[in-house]
Amino acid sequence: MTTQTTTTHVLELITYRAKSGTTEADLIASHDAVNRLVKAQPGFLYRSVSRDSDQLWYDIIYWQDEQSATAGGEAFLASEAGQQLCNLADMESCKMLKMPLIRSMCCDS
Repeated sequence: MTTQTTTTHVLELITYRAKSGTTEADLIASHDAVNRLVKAQPGFLYRSVSRDSDQLWYDIIYWQDEQSATAGGEAFLASEAGQQLCNLADMESCKMLKMPLIRSMCCDS
């Protein structure tokens, strides 16, 4: 295992619920397009999406720094992929947090 300490990487956490009538397949398809979008953004490191038993979705993105996170968010909102996902989400339930990553650990490949 490799441990890394950093004060520059940023974790972006977005939680939301799907709009009524939106299927899991709809959301997964939209996430594929968002994956392509964020992967092309400078400073993108990693993204994961999960859902809990209460149907709350968690979208977690790791960025190189705050500037990359901000630019990535702006690109998301301006993109067709971002609009597609926003149209499927109950935006009143949406919460977004950005925070500096203090410590992380990952496995060696």
